[in-house]
Amino acid sequence: MTVPLRRNTHYHLLWGSQALSELGAQISVFALPLLILMLTDSAVNAGAAGAVSAFTRLVVLIPAGALIDRWHRKRIMLLCELARVPMMAGLALALLGDGVSFPYIVAVAVVDGAAAAMFAPAEEAALPQVVTREQLPTAVSVSAARSYIATLAGPGIGGFLFTAHKALPFLVNSVTYAGSFVMLLFLRLKGPGAADADGGRGGGPSSLGSEIREGIGWIWHRPVIRASMLVAIGVSVCFNALYLIVLTVAERADIAAAEIGAIGVLVGAGGLAGALLAPRMHRLLTPRAAIILLGWLGAALTPLLLVRTNGYLFGAVLAAIAFLAPTVQTAVVTYQMSRTPDRLRGRVSAALGLAGGVAGAAGPLLGGLLVDTGGRTTAVLACSGVLLLAALAAGLSPALRGFTSVSGEPAAAEGALLPVSTSDTEELSER
Repeated sequence: MTVPLRRNTHYHLLWGSQALSELGAQISVFALPLLILMLTDSAVNAGAAGAVSAFTRLVVLIPAGALIDRWHRKRIMLLCELARVPMMAGLALALLGDGVSFPYIVAVAVVDGAAAAMFAPAEEAALPQVVTREQLPTAVSVSAARSYIATLAGPGIGGFLFTAHKALPFLVNSVTYAGSFVMLLFLRLKGPGAADADGGRGGGPSSLGSEIREGIGWIWHRPVIRASMLVAIGVSVCFNALYLIVLTVAERADIAAAEIGAIGVLVGAGGLAGALLAPRMHRLLTPRAAIILLGWLGAALTPLLLVRTNGYLFGAVLAAIAFLAPTVQTAVVTYQMSRTPDRLRGRVSAALGLAGGVAGAAGPLLGGLLVDTGGRTTAVLACSGVLLLAALAAGLSPALRGFTSVSGEPAAAEGALLPVSTSDTEELSER
């Protein structure tokens, strides 16, 4: 008998541990630049610490997937939190004693970025072990909602705590990481050598490099995953570029701080609403239709950013695009989780996370270049054009024609697959 999600203890332990971890991380992400600015009065230093953390995360993601598939995922998550707790607590104690140095702050950012790079794909790879295949779409959409909640709540909490005392955000962050660690202690997961429905670990390559290549090759030989990932990357780059473009335009137009702040609030609210409604949206739209609609919607709404310079308008346009994004994200991630053998889930999750991280870093850079070199109109229309191309590519893609279910049960047979395990011959997709 299937246990409903609301009564699934191990699902709640896994979800709750990540919720605490993400909330604490968002508190620190907001408070750390403020701390550096207060201590060094240098925007360069503040930006450098964030860049180092982001770069560390991307670098660690490359081998992370293979290591997650080699080692016990629960232990990886426990070690990540165990590494972050003393670093955050040490930073808080140093601030209470006014003895912190900039190199130590950078070290905290490095450890936090590396741990996040290991924790997130390990948690994602563990999710199919604690829920059924039928429950995956709902579980994934609730996880997306969790991320939006943390993104919305974290900065506000961080700002309030920092105002009270500069050490408080990092002290609270250490407590959230410790709480996550305690919850994970009670989680039960199968080890990497356990036999499962995917055929166990099998006799795959033994070197780390070969295992990384195997994971990338597995993605590349799955047309649905490959095509949906490429379209999603294009949309993500454009959305992140648009976010920086509207912030730049708003700042240069001397828009009130409240209006600029409303942009982020509206975008977060749109994404959260979309995540909460994603299971219902999946009953109304096929994954392919959702991907195409996201591209067309973005292409149609983006030119509205040229109508007038208003923070609330900017936020409403981006929120409308963000509303549909979780439906697409849930479909892609659920399909990937459903079709990936357990022994490869860490590598596949890390590879997709790396692609998302690169898109998140490239988007603002592209947006900055477009608005500085071509101006507001050129930048906005360029993003609209790319979103239109993404919609057309999704509509014309032979692979995505069979992407009609989030459960991983497309209609036609898939050929030319990598021989990674006997269960792989069951893969379906449309070329």
